Amino acid sequence: MGNIRILPTETANRIAAGEVVERPASAVKELVENAIDAGAKKITVKIENGGRKLIQVIDDGHGMDQEDAMLALEAHATSKIQDFFDIDRIQTLGFRGEALPSIAGVSRFRLQTRTKEATAGTEVTVDTGAIRDVRECGCPTGTCVTVRHLFANLPARRKFLRSVATEQGHIQEMILLQALSHPEIGFELFLDQTPALRVTPAKDLSTRMRMLLGKEIGEAMIEVDYQEDNVSIHGFVGRPGITRSSRREQRFFVNGRPASADPLYFAVRDAYHTLVMKGRYPPVVLYLQLPPEEVDVNVHPTKREIRFRDGRRVGRLTAAAVRRALRELTSDMVAPSRFPEDTYKGFSAGPSESGAPSSTAFSSKDHAPSEAKTDSPAASTPPSPEHTGMPVDNSLKSEQTAAGRQESQQTESPETLPFINSGGDPDRITTSASAFSHSRLRDLRVIGIFRKLYLLAEGPDGLVLIDHHAAHERVLYEKILAQAKSEALNSQSLLLPVSLEFSPADASMLNRNLKTFRRLGFQIEPFGGGAFLISGVPPHLPKENIAGMMRDLLDELQTSSSVSNIRLDEQRIAQAACKHAVRAEEKLNQEEIQKLLSDLVQTEMPYTCPHGRPVMINLPHSEIEKRFGRRQS
Repeated sequence: MGNIRILPTETANRIAAGEVVERPASAVKELVENAIDAGAKKITVKIENGGRKLIQVIDDGHGMDQEDAMLALEAHATSKIQDFFDIDRIQTLGFRGEALPSIAGVSRFRLQTRTKEATAGTEVTVDTGAIRDVRECGCPTGTCVTVRHLFANLPARRKFLRSVATEQGHIQEMILLQALSHPEIGFELFLDQTPALRVTPAKDLSTRMRMLLGKEIGEAMIEVDYQEDNVSIHGFVGRPGITRSSRREQRFFVNGRPASADPLYFAVRDAYHTLVMKGRYPPVVLYLQLPPEEVDVNVHPTKREIRFRDGRRVGRLTAAAVRRALRELTSDMVAPSRFPEDTYKGFSAGPSESGAPSSTAFSSKDHAPSEAKTDSPAASTPPSPEHTGMPVDNSLKSEQTAAGRQESQQTESPETLPFINSGGDPDRITTSASAFSHSRLRDLRVIGIFRKLYLLAEGPDGLVLIDHHAAHERVLYEKILAQAKSEALNSQSLLLPVSLEFSPADASMLNRNLKTFRRLGFQIEPFGGGAFLISGVPPHLPKENIAGMMRDLLDELQTSSSVSNIRLDEQRIAQAACKHAVRAEEKLNQEEIQKLLSDLVQTEMPYTCPHGRPVMINLPHSEIEKRFGRRQS
């Protein structure tokens, strides 16, 4: 008896803060949403040290009097809902009444606010959940919330925060989402006293999108306007051929709230069908309006994830809206059969938010965009542990008898079948295997080309299938990294420099990595804001579609591991650059084939591409003889 007790208020607030305030961006989100609900026309956010040292959100909304300011710091105190039934028809961004007390419980917190009618404002100071001072103050109409030393009383949580650059990136993306969802509001974001984002109120969504995502993205989007029953869908989707390497630029807003829901991602995937290749994602900015009772926003404390009462219906309507916009654009160049009304498969199965689309939605041989690149079949599946170096085809091994397996193991010594100890890193290789393998590569004689994707070569130990797409990637990858190690700048200048405008997050990422890009041979100069001038690229990279390549490189940096150092960043950029530069079905003549093999021999690790896929597969003589039932001589 006596083991169960009520937690102290301070402890309860800290537990609640762990759910609501995951990181500095979560605190910024809650404060900005409060400002929007308060009718603000301009919101200013100031961040220092990635939010660890300072978070300040200033708005010109209707403000609060002293009584409301005090109540706002009590748990579950809110003006957004009145009774139980309001939960099913929520139309505001906030409604739980958890954000302010949770944030105040894990920081040094100050609230300054004044209503339009009041002659003086109210200032409330809170230190890790304990109210220290309440007094009158002079302040403009609206509210200013200052949060210092976030998680000061939770050192364990503070240790789990990522680097300053990573936390700033999350904050930038959150502000960008809020600015996209409310074009009528002006936003300012300062990172360490430097302006990172500044947009004035816009008259329409198109103008706001160009402000935030750049003029080029705005021009590459087509408008969506669709209504059926009580669901309205409008916004913009990328033209066929404009794709990204991740879903990072697929943004959805439901009833004015930035939202994440699998039915929406699947709907876009099905609407594009064969217009994008597998593993590529068109940028979208879509706004859905539907009755509040059909949306459940009370799924998670952060309110980022939502659920629909009828997800299949919402997904079907979203797919129809996007499909109609694409059909109108491509009616002259794509047969109507590309957009059958029954292509929508539903959402009973499909990838998660971070996964790639299922193969049923795309066909690599049917894709329409001229800019799309198709990986070879060998590239579509990561190599198994046996597919390192020059592995034997396992489909043949499975048909061998037990005696045949034993004989094969005796025949294929480690010298004949090089063993590469990659340890997860394709650039690591044992010295003895490397020396022997390179000598075998020089003895290869190309005797044909298979399906425009593979070179068929005869070697001392059997037949070798070489994926020339993966081989090109390996060669380019090592050449680009070699450039970084060289002190002399080696770059090919563009005949006409390319001017690009990036979103605030991408511009910030590019600014942080300018020195790395320059070491690799890129000539890039910032022009203020999100504008950059690109006048040169590393040798051997194509000079076409510079914009697409740069956006893919930034996608790679944004979505890669949060661990960052110079060498890793160089490798990530080089990996993305060489993948963008090589086309799988590019036809090679005899001179180009010989040059490729010669370059491959010079690489340190010729048996896998930079992403770990095999460059070649060996079919030994013993395997061929077994298949034809011959005895080995």
